[in-house]
Parts: sequence; C-alpha cells; structure tokens
Amino acid sequence: MAQTDSKHLLIVYHSQSGRNESLAYAAYRAACEAEPDMHVRLRRAAEAGTRDLAWCNGVLLFFPENFGAIAGGMKDFFDRSFYPAIDRQIHLPYGVFICTGNDGSNALQQFERIARGYLWRCVSEPIVTAGAPSGEVILQAEELGAAFAMGLKMGVF
Repeated sequence: MAQTDSKHLLIVYHSQSGRNESLAYAAYRAACEAEPDMHVRLRRAAEAGTRDLAWCNGVLLFFPENFGAIAGGMKDFFDRSFYPAIDRQIHLPYGVFICTGNDGSNALQQFERIARGYLWRCVSEPIVTAGAPSGEVILQAEELGAAFAMGLKMGVF
C-alpha cells in the first residue's frame, strides 16, 4: 500500500503512428528515474478514465492533431472523463505535449479550452512539434517527465 504522502503521476497518451507513444514512454522512463519512489502510471487514452484522474496528483498528456483537431482517441478520453471529473472536483496540474504532422495549433487551442473546463492548471509550457520525433524532441519529453515528477514530489504544484 502506498504511503499517504506519496505522489502519483498519470501519463495519458493517444498515438496511431507511434510518435506520441514513444514520447509518452520517454517521459514515463524519465519520471521514474527522476523520482524512483513516485508512483507513475502510463495509460493509453482508450484505457484511461476518471479513476485514473482521481488517483493522480498531476497529469501529462501526449497526443496528435488529426484534421486540425484533437485526435479522436484523446477526445474520447476527455468525453468519458469530463463530467465525472467535474462531479468529483478533480482539479489537477497538467503538462501537454502534441506531436503532429501539422502545426498543432488548433489541437492545443481546443485542449486549453477543455482544460479550463476541468479547472486544471497548466504548470509547464505546452510543447508542440511536427514530424517524426528527433533526438531533441525525445529529450524534451524526457525533461518534461522528469521535471513534472520532481515538481509534484517537491509540492511545487
């Protein structure tokens, strides 16, 4: 059983090409290395739900933009969890990473609107990148995972 003062980080991703999946896994590994005692849960958006949101102290989200909008798998996660999260007053710090074939601006704008509805608060600069993840982009995902885990552990957010 986890100690009551232990922190929980949830990483949710949607990926069809594998790009966002690889970035989510990079963030997961880095978070686990940065804070070995922290409980870190990695979930595909199709498998994540309100129970996961209630479990965590913060959430990282990785997803693409499809046809100028949030990809359907991530949108489904938001559709399924939104009202139950509101009812349970699950207000979380978050970070978002969008790896897409386009510029990602519409997906980010849509997500920020959704996050305001959840009453979530952004604690890191959103990261939006296009194309296959380079070594630099993978490093950004690792840094996001590690920094977010450390911030949760220290009680910064």
